Amino acid sequence: MCLRQVSREVSLLQIILFDIDGTLLAKQSTEGDERERFRRAVLEVVGKSPATEPWKYDGMVDPEICRLLLTKVGLSPTATAEHLQQVLTQVGEIYLAMEKKPILNKGVANLLPILKTSSDHRLGVLTGNLASVAEEKLRITGIRSHFSEVFYSDGYFNREDLVRAAVGQCIGKYQLRDPKSVTIVGDTPRDIEAANANNVEALGAATGFYSAEQLAEAGATAVFSSLEPSKGLLEALHMKKDWTLGFLSA
Repeated sequence: MCLRQVSREVSLLQIILFDIDGTLLAKQSTEGDERERFRRAVLEVVGKSPATEPWKYDGMVDPEICRLLLTKVGLSPTATAEHLQQVLTQVGEIYLAMEKKPILNKGVANLLPILKTSSDHRLGVLTGNLASVAEEKLRITGIRSHFSEVFYSDGYFNREDLVRAAVGQCIGKYQLRDPKSVTIVGDTPRDIEAANANNVEALGAATGFYSAEQLAEAGATAVFSSLEPSKGLLEALHMKKDWTLGFLSA
């Protein structure tokens, strides 16, 4: 009897995984640093500076971006493979050493504590950033403690594979019966498409450089203009209606 009750309680958990850049953090506060860490890493390793404008890599994972930039400066597939790990190491080291001021998007500082108080939810991040870069951003902005699950891009070359691994780990750890118990919140079409490819819920945050219409076209279940807590957003994140209404009336 007790075991059945525990199993049922665990299976009803909702896992919410947030992207970082453009979703939790204001894109304008990170975009320049993102371009610079990649540009300098490639330049330092192979002596060639890749073009970073226009930036076409939103929603991609760091290893994928590095590989593409090495190809764009003229390296062969063999040379790209030989230099890739060194470039990735430099990408992380450059970011840690550089001066930066990432800023939380509107509503994030209010939303995360609300979700964390719910016994029915577990919060995490799922980002294309390398672990060293992501941890630094979460540390600087003071939100690392809100997340019990972290999924970083080290070792992955496309977002769909990263999402697949994250969902599998969540299902196993929390004994989830349905991938729909996992919700991914992201600001780019690639976030949404990767979530849909793995049969998890996809919420769009039109808080980066993509419009609500673009995120809806990519297949988002719902799209919000900010992460400021609202009845619609909290219900989309599966907060209980009575609790949601109590919070909003407080």
